Amino acid sequence: MRVQIHSRDFQTLLTILDHAGENNSVSSEEGTMAPMILFLLAAVAGAAVAGDVPCRPIRDIYPSGKELCEKMWDGAFVYETDLSRAYTMWFFERDNPNDKVSYKLGKTPPNKCYLQYLHKTVPGPEPDNFTECHPWKDRTCCRQQTVPSPQKINQNYGPEWRWDRCGPLSSACERFFVQEACFYECDPNAGLYRKVSDKDFDESNPEHNKWQIQGMPIRADYCDAWWTACRNDLFCAHSQGSYFSCAAEYDKAGKDYFSDFINSIKSIIAWFSQ
Repeated sequence: MRVQIHSRDFQTLLTILDHAGENNSVSSEEGTMAPMILFLLAAVAGAAVAGDVPCRPIRDIYPSGKELCEKMWDGAFVYETDLSRAYTMWFFERDNPNDKVSYKLGKTPPNKCYLQYLHKTVPGPEPDNFTECHPWKDRTCCRQQTVPSPQKINQNYGPEWRWDRCGPLSSACERFFVQEACFYECDPNAGLYRKVSDKDFDESNPEHNKWQIQGMPIRADYCDAWWTACRNDLFCAHSQGSYFSCAAEYDKAGKDYFSDFINSIKSIIAWFSQ
C-alpha cells in the first residue's frame, strides 16, 4: 500500500519545519535536523508499507464476472444475462444504447443528472477535446475537466479509491476500470438507480448520499470480459473485494501510519531542542 500525503498533512510537516527554523537556540543542529526530516518525508511519500489491506489476484477474489460486478461495488450492479434488459459500460454506436434499455425496463432516460458528486446537474454536450469518455460526448453528465485522462480519473476521489492500490494494473484490465468510471460519471441512465432518491434523501442521515447507485443491471458478457481481462491483476481483497470496505481500510491504515510518522518527527525535534 502506498501512503499518500494529503495537503493538510503536508501543512503539518511545514509547520514542524518552521518551528525548527525559528528555534535559534539550536541553530547548530538545525542544519542536520531539517534534511533528516525531509529525508523521512521523501521516504514515507514513496514507500510501500504493509498495511491492513491485503492484495490478491482478482481471480482469487471473484470466481467469475458475476462476483466481480456484484461484489466489487457493494451491490451497485447486477449481473444480467438477458442482454436486452442490461446496460453496457461502453459503446461505439452514435446513439447511447442504454437509452433503449431504460425504455425496455419501463424507465425514461432522464433529462437530469440524478447522481451528484462531480456530476453536472443536467446532461449536455462537451467540447471536441472530450476524448477519454468519448461515447458520451454529445449528451453527458460529466465534464471534460473531470475525465481528461485515466490518470485524472484514477485520482478524482482520493488515494483510497485508486484502482492501482495493489500496484499498476495491466493495460487491458485498467481499461475496464476507466470504462466503468466513464459510465458512472457520464451516463445519465446511471442516475435512475441512485440508491437514495431526492424524495427520500435526508441530509441529517449519515447513511444517505447522492452519489451511490444500487441494483443497476449490467450485461453479463461485459462483466465476464472484465473478469477475463483482469483475472491475473492484483486487487484489494478486504471484505471479499468490496471497493467501499477497501477504501475505508486503506484510509485508516494510511492515517495511522502518517500519525506515527508525525509523532516520530516531533520526537526528533524535541531531542534536538534539548
